[in-house]
Amino acid sequence: MEAKETLFADLVQGRAQQFQVPLYQRTYSWTDKQLAQLWGDILEQAELLEAGDRDSTHFLGSVVLAPSPQNEVTFPRWLVVDGQQRLTTLSLALAAIRDHITDGQPDEAERINEEYLINKRKNGNDHFRLLPTQADRAQFAAHVRGTHAEHAAGGAVSAAYRFFRRKLVEAADPAAPQDVFRIEQAITSRLTLVAVTAKRGDNVHRIFESLNNTGLKLSQADLLRNYLFMRLETRSEHVYETYWLPLQDSLSNDELEQLMWLQLVLDGDDRVRRQDLYTAQQQRFERRGTGEAEIEAYVRELHRRCAHFRRLIHPG
Repeated sequence: MEAKETLFADLVQGRAQQFQVPLYQRTYSWTDKQLAQLWGDILEQAELLEAGDRDSTHFLGSVVLAPSPQNEVTFPRWLVVDGQQRLTTLSLALAAIRDHITDGQPDEAERINEEYLINKRKNGNDHFRLLPTQADRAQFAAHVRGTHAEHAAGGAVSAAYRFFRRKLVEAADPAAPQDVFRIEQAITSRLTLVAVTAKRGDNVHRIFESLNNTGLKLSQADLLRNYLFMRLETRSEHVYETYWLPLQDSLSNDELEQLMWLQLVLDGDDRVRRQDLYTAQQQRFERRGTGEAEIEAYVRELHRRCAHFRRLIHPG
């Protein structure tokens, strides 16, 4: 693995490329608390720029990337192993800036779009520089395409976009105006990231585990989901859409973890503690040499039992 300090602009600008949030990642979840803290950091950097300070930066955190299995020489694709919340938020902030100026300065709006948000000559999913996990993809795509008015508002992605639109309107107050292009510059060139890049062949799941041990605090259900979908190399989209997404929509993360643990107990490991669910299930799969078909059968059975479990815990 290699680690280097970088800026959002340096990470996403340049050649056509894509940063893919894998299916096994948690959905976008930043709330107004995290957004307000980031906005404060952005305004501070914008004010320093206005005062003539050209050197100050603010450290935003790390981004862990790995080559995607769909990588191409002419179109690099990267899996976002960690850092999707930061990348998604910065992208939504730039989409909000683009839309804020599009009526008065359409050329500048198009520049922001092409430099940070889209791959102009690519179609379908390849059109987007950042491709969120499926549960967030439609909302994110609508905001990047500028068609969000056609979609019902709701969800954390739309809430973040609306947060930045509100803040940009406030920043345009004649009593205390903020230059929108300094805000853009603060986002793209004053927020530093450490980009950690895994090499092809590195065990990405081990990276997840080590991140969890050093503060990411994934739940047992998160860890097991990550493991399952990393093992589903060719069937992940189908399994996710058909079984996992309805399951995830029906239960909270805590309830899903309880169901996974109960399934392990029902399958014979009746002495496993809930806090050891991930390790026990992983060892069970690896002892058996479990392949994609067996992983899919496991998720399908979770989906089937979910309906019964939900009636037990929510009888109303």
